[in-house]
Amino acid sequence: MVIDNLPDSFFGTGEVKYFLFTKLAESITAYLFKVQFEESEHYEVMKRLVTPICLDFEKKIYSETHFKEYYPKSNSFGTNAWSFYTQKEALGKFYEL
Repeated sequence: MVIDNLPDSFFGTGEVKYFLFTKLAESITAYLFKVQFEESEHYEVMKRLVTPICLDFEKKIYSETHFKEYYPKSNSFGTNAWSFYTQKEALGKFYEL
């Protein structure tokens, strides 16, 4: 099984367009990111989320051996992801996961 990991740093898209996400820590089960937008910053902790790579969008065929990690959508916050004002709070949740 092959899993493409999230990059160490990336810019968001959609509702988080222009937000800069920088990976601060990772474990087998979770990630910790610093999120910056203009002059503000906060921290997000998320469970590692994996989905199969789509091989054919029209026929909805997905790989059985190649997967990718993905960042959760906003409706996953509180279940698979959490947002914190301080790095200390975020680290607490990260170590809990």
